Amino acid sequence: MGRYSPELSGKQERDHGIAIGDKMGIFRGVKRLVLFLPVIAVAVCFGLGFSSCTLTPPTFYVSNPTPKAAQWLKNCNRISWLPRQVSGRYDGASALDNLNHAAAGYAVKRSSYGTAPGGYVGLDHRMLWAICDLASRGYTFRVIAIAGGSHSRNSRHYDGLAFDVDTINGQRVSYGNRYWRGFLKRCRELGATETLGPGDRGHSTHIHAAWSK
Repeated sequence: MGRYSPELSGKQERDHGIAIGDKMGIFRGVKRLVLFLPVIAVAVCFGLGFSSCTLTPPTFYVSNPTPKAAQWLKNCNRISWLPRQVSGRYDGASALDNLNHAAAGYAVKRSSYGTAPGGYVGLDHRMLWAICDLASRGYTFRVIAIAGGSHSRNSRHYDGLAFDVDTINGQRVSYGNRYWRGFLKRCRELGATETLGPGDRGHSTHIHAAWSK
């Protein structure tokens, strides 16, 4: 039988304690990594310029709400933005132009033809947050106008308070499209006070949602 050594026994206990400590440290490190994986995933998505739109829309931003909402929308792959006017004009005031300028923190351009007044206007954050909400709920759609284009006189588009959509969930807006009514219902729940679509004059192929001044 081997001879008992207090020194050896103490060393073994210390080595055993160090091994347990190392394992606990590794466990804590893995746990931290798991907790931060969602944050890392979000950072990667925004860094690469895409998003699944399953993130909570940025309604919690107190400062600069319009740019924050617009930036979220730019990274959402469920929404497409018409890069020209419905009339075919390229005048720097398309839905896509408006989105890009708002995301950069600028006022957006209005068109200068028809009844459009020209000049610039800030986009309303309530409207942008509503678009965020619609996308986060699973809708896919195309925005064809915000502040640009020629609309009726005194249109809320010219005040940065309205947007138009011509395609929802891969289907063009028409009376037979089964999604547009629910889409506009949600807009009203989110504060829209003017909602128009098929059956309303001039809106047989698109829907319109606007917020009050």
